[in-house]
Amino acid sequence: MPDEQTLYIITVVVLLIYTGVAMRVTCPNCGSKATISSRENQSTHVADLYISCTDIKNCGATFVSTLAFKHYLNPPRQNTAELAASLLKTLPREQQLELIGL
Repeated sequence: MPDEQTLYIITVVVLLIYTGVAMRVTCPNCGSKATISSRENQSTHVADLYISCTDIKNCGATFVSTLAFKHYLNPPRQNTAELAASLLKTLPREQQLELIGL
């Protein structure tokens, strides 16, 4: 079963390939719109995207870009709750009760 980050990168790649809504890809040579034709997973958090410039007449470049998970801006709720619970368990009982408002 893939982990959350693997599912995230797969979801982003699917959005990029099938909807084009998640991210606009532009040609690094001419700045025209570019189309993702395929992807190759390098690891669970990194994929190479194979891309073609849509300005076939004037440019026609094909290139590879890398899509990678970098870091969370807001960690998943489950991870945050687990971290808080484990930290809370390390405190004396009185401090635990104080922090949860009892």
